[in-house]
Amino acid sequence: MINKIAKLLIPKFVKATVASIIIKNNKILLEKRSPFLPEHGKWCLPGGHIGSGEKAETAIKREIKEELGLTTNSPEFLGYFDEIIPDIGVYAVVLVFKARVEGKIKLQRIEVSKYDWFTRKELKKLSMAFHHREIIEKFWEKK
Repeated sequence: MINKIAKLLIPKFVKATVASIIIKNNKILLEKRSPFLPEHGKWCLPGGHIGSGEKAETAIKREIKEELGLTTNSPEFLGYFDEIIPDIGVYAVVLVFKARVEGKIKLQRIEVSKYDWFTRKELKKLSMAFHHREIIEKFWEKK
């Protein structure tokens, strides 16, 4: 039901978004989307929309801080991915960064219901939001 409403409310223009790859002990950090969002209950990379007049690097730092309470100083740009998912009204270009973070995780519960660290093998069993599985797999291939 939420996805149908979101589809009607989301304009049909391309949005600029950011996503972060955060690795620790050969595991990647993922967030579970809250019940208030499209694709709720699915796992995704930390990130979100780039604000009007905001630089992409500033956006990824802000999103990591807002969602996880962590800081990052020098995110490394890895590439971009097209996310075109007409069923839920998603038309976005995702700028993906590798981020080294500092601090202790403090979740912002409006967007994120929980977080966890996953190996590449464990990721294959997860229900993933958007095209984040593809983004992560491309990262592992280049690693």
